[in-house]
Amino acid sequence: MCGLVGLAGNFQKELLFSMMESLKHRGEDSSGFYLYDGEDCCLCNDFDLFSDWKIEFPDYGLNEESKGNSSANAVSSDGKAYSIGLGHNLLSVFRLLNDKDELVYNTDHNRQPIATDNIILIFNGELYNFNRLNSYLKSRIDLKNPPKSDSELLACLIKYFYITCGNDLLCALKELIPCLDGDYSFAVYDMKDNNLALCRDQIGVKPLFYGSCDSFSAFASEKKALWKAGIEDAKIKDLTPGTILYNFEEHDLESNLIDRIFSLDLIDYQKEYGSYKEYLSLKDSYDVYRELLSDDLKASVFKRVENLTDIGLIFSGGVDSTILAVILKDIAEARLEEIKGFNDGCGFFKGDAKPLNITLYSVGVENSPDIKFSRRIAGDLGLELKTIIIDEEAVKENVGNVLTAIEDDNIMKLGVGMTIYLASRQMKNDGIKVALSGQGADELFGGYNRYLKHFENNSLSDAYFALDAEIRHDIANMHHVNLERDDAVAMANGVELRVPFLDKDIIDIALDIPAGYKIRDSEDVLRKHILRDVAKDLGVPDYIADRPKKAAQYGTGINKILKKKVLKEFDIAGFVNSLKEN
Repeated sequence: MCGLVGLAGNFQKELLFSMMESLKHRGEDSSGFYLYDGEDCCLCNDFDLFSDWKIEFPDYGLNEESKGNSSANAVSSDGKAYSIGLGHNLLSVFRLLNDKDELVYNTDHNRQPIATDNIILIFNGELYNFNRLNSYLKSRIDLKNPPKSDSELLACLIKYFYITCGNDLLCALKELIPCLDGDYSFAVYDMKDNNLALCRDQIGVKPLFYGSCDSFSAFASEKKALWKAGIEDAKIKDLTPGTILYNFEEHDLESNLIDRIFSLDLIDYQKEYGSYKEYLSLKDSYDVYRELLSDDLKASVFKRVENLTDIGLIFSGGVDSTILAVILKDIAEARLEEIKGFNDGCGFFKGDAKPLNITLYSVGVENSPDIKFSRRIAGDLGLELKTIIIDEEAVKENVGNVLTAIEDDNIMKLGVGMTIYLASRQMKNDGIKVALSGQGADELFGGYNRYLKHFENNSLSDAYFALDAEIRHDIANMHHVNLERDDAVAMANGVELRVPFLDKDIIDIALDIPAGYKIRDSEDVLRKHILRDVAKDLGVPDYIADRPKKAAQYGTGINKILKKKVLKEFDIAGFVNSLKEN
């Protein structure tokens, strides 16, 4: 994962670099930029943000042909007014086997911006169908230098679709985006026709904000970069997931997930069928959904760790995170068997076999429910667990850090965000760059206690349809309720957060599973019925599969400390307002 910033209009280069600096925590491995003043352009993708932009350094061009049009002192103050600026901070997470069979980070092939003729790309995220997309591209064009990273592949794909669409960037993106399976946000600029497009994945796992002032429009992975540019908070929008912002106007896609969520009129269904039993007759059986969901969960976790050697799991000892732990353990054991088949006895890795080292991270007050359950199940699974034990002092010390990350004074977001912040900070100290989280399971499978309200004064049939409608609403709004918060607190520590439950195949099947399979009736206080059964199928012990849900801020004990002690002396609204103003 990375940090993106961009400007379009009338600005000086120092503003772009200042915005990049405000998001350096999102990618400390490398920085790069592209600048265009209407006549000359400059691209550099190996840039020391903390020193280089304050001094002069040599000319950087897009390629040999364009060096004559590049600014010789690209990062020194030149007083020029630029019309386009793109900035990128890189977090390199994949490791490849080099010629000596050593695992090394794939930094060189991820440096950005990437230029392919007139197309300039900056990318944040992962493409989980890399191999399929790469094969698709190879079958159509002869690549002299095959892409070795998601960003290189995406740049090539954009250029391919751009050509096939008659040099129309918007058309190219509308053709390409439905082919992508991943979590991403990216910006692409067409130098030839002066068009700028921003894109975001269909559920909004990766953030992207934008806004305008008198002199320019801007975008960034976090609001603080836009505040830095002087854009008022009230004028900042988050890009709707699954859409394209083309020259700062939003364009829907036919395959937009959020539009599809609301295209199904549940009220019409309710009128059409005399009973919920009749509606269920059109659906697959409970056992079929149970098997399909189990397979999709395994596939989702597998592709999110496919090229990784070290993974952290934010772990509460609840059913969602334990499902991920069990699947991770199975993947790690399969890899060990593969390595044994390739090992030459000298300790080197052969072929594509790489180990998967798993560490669980649990946060909470000593003897809190999450700590107790985490220790028990980690021991039973034989997985390494690191506990981050907190108290009033630890919470007090980190309130400002978490508020700075989430850019919001919502107390619930603060409590949940602190759990992820503290876990990801320990991961960074341990050298882990990617974490998994169970985010999304409660929205998809009916995990919240508030969902039971539908069973209070309704018939079962009415309750199920109402529950389905609320679940769809919650999924469509996850990006600004939960996902942007979680991304921000993890990336504050330079850790990329991946969410297997929000894989597009799992979302599709969850939307198809009838509400009656998720919450049976008003007495089903555990909720998430089908997911708990899938957990047992995967090998999760009953004491975890049937553990009642406790939200992170309660299971850790953080909420109690915040409300009863810390926030009595801390003005969180004033703190966040000062961030916006300064």
